[in-house]
Order: sequence, then structure tokens, then C-alpha cells
Amino acid sequence: MMSAGERFADTFSLPKDMVVNATLFHMVGASELFVENFKGIISYTCHSILIKGNHMKYCVCGDCLTIEYYSSEDMKISGQIKEVKVIRN
Repeated sequence: MMSAGERFADTFSLPKDMVVNATLFHMVGASELFVENFKGIISYTCHSILIKGNHMKYCVCGDCLTIEYYSSEDMKISGQIKEVKVIRN
């Protein structure tokens, strides 16, 4: 079921990520993950990175994970990415 914000975005052809303040993930193969519009990093090890989104938490799982760069707007994670889990609050 779509939220009111999602229906609004569909009706007016607006980007959903902007309207509902969603966290965006852009994956390049299985070795690079770009994350945008997040609140912060909760925990960070070489096997998992727990990210606080605006409405959920996300766990990036894999091996040899590193944060290549990190800013208030985006970050790049590299390594052997095996999965991204959504953790609903």
C-alpha cells in the first residue's frame, strides 16, 4: 500500500525519494554501494555497516567492507557486498 506522499509524488510526477525523504542506494556490481540521504552510521565493521535512514535502518553485509568516503550527503562503501537488509523500526 502506497503512502500519501508516494501517491502525491506519482500524481504530480515528482521524484519519490525527495517527497518521502527516502534513503537511496546505488549499487555498482557487488563491490560498490553509494548511499544518499541518510542520518548516520550506527556501527561499522569489516563485515557489516549499520546505517540509520530517515525512517528505517539498513545493514550492509559482506566481507572486507570499507567506507571509501563519507559526508553529510552521501557515502561510498566498497568491498564484497553480499546483501543489504532493511530493518524496520
